[in-house]
Amino acid sequence: MNRNLKTSNITESAMITGILVIIAYLSSFITLLMFFYPTPAIILGKRKGLKYSILALIASDLIISMLLGVQTGLVFLILYTPLAVALTYGICRDEDANKTILFGTAAYMISFVLYILFLNFIMDINFIERVAEMYDQSFEMTRGLFDNIPDQLRTEQFEQYISDIEKIAPMMNYIVTSVFPAVLIAASVITSYINYIVASKFAVRFSINVKQHEGIGYFSFPRNFMISMAGLLLLSFLLGLFNINVEIIQLNLFIIVFIAMLLQGVAVLKFLIDKSKMSKFARNLIFVIIILMSISFSIIYAIIGLVDLTIDLRKINRAV
Repeated sequence: MNRNLKTSNITESAMITGILVIIAYLSSFITLLMFFYPTPAIILGKRKGLKYSILALIASDLIISMLLGVQTGLVFLILYTPLAVALTYGICRDEDANKTILFGTAAYMISFVLYILFLNFIMDINFIERVAEMYDQSFEMTRGLFDNIPDQLRTEQFEQYISDIEKIAPMMNYIVTSVFPAVLIAASVITSYINYIVASKFAVRFSINVKQHEGIGYFSFPRNFMISMAGLLLLSFLLGLFNINVEIIQLNLFIIVFIAMLLQGVAVLKFLIDKSKMSKFARNLIFVIIILMSISFSIIYAIIGLVDLTIDLRKINRAV
């Protein structure tokens, strides 16, 4: 009986390995699929155990290296395998959904830093400089398209638009390279959250017990979040006394706090929408509009988030 069970576990692990390899192959054409690489491993881990999930991930990484090249294999090994293991670990231990997502977030951030260090020290590639180069090339291509526009269509307003873009371009390049840590944190949270949500939806289909996330409406940062950020900001000012350039540190702290309060504000609005007596379609439509308008009203959303973190508007009395 035990031998049959072990054979079943190995067989299912082999099937998941094949699915992981297919996802990696298809991601060569559709990059977005790469972000869902951990999902099958999470399902396997919940069904058969963490060790079988790890075995499937390692086997798929080796096969990907042989089929698609060592560099591609290392991308999945360094970036997405730890994320999959962290999320699977949290789910297998029946941890709270938000706690499991934080496990995945931490794993992805650490993995990304290790990947950058690998590129820098092993392959002599500066990741940040490459990002800046890609931005510059994109800007040059855009300017080239503008230069090919016929003279009769080049109005004074159009020329002013091009001039504004040329003035903004250096500033945007600086921002892209300087706020990378803040962007990395946001990307890690989003990647971990999406994988958990997708895995939990698939788990329902396979009759697997995975704690469902209550939704962004019940998300909240800890009450001491702002105190922690203020402490880090104070520390950066103290470092400035020793003639250390802390502008980038302070800029990233500001971006992190702003993104956090923006997310908190969106969570408050989602909570209020869900508590309304409107139809499900109307609630979803309003939330989509709120998301689409988040750029224009980002400051207002952030203020709402700050107020909620201060006085607990939703009265949910709990936080991630």
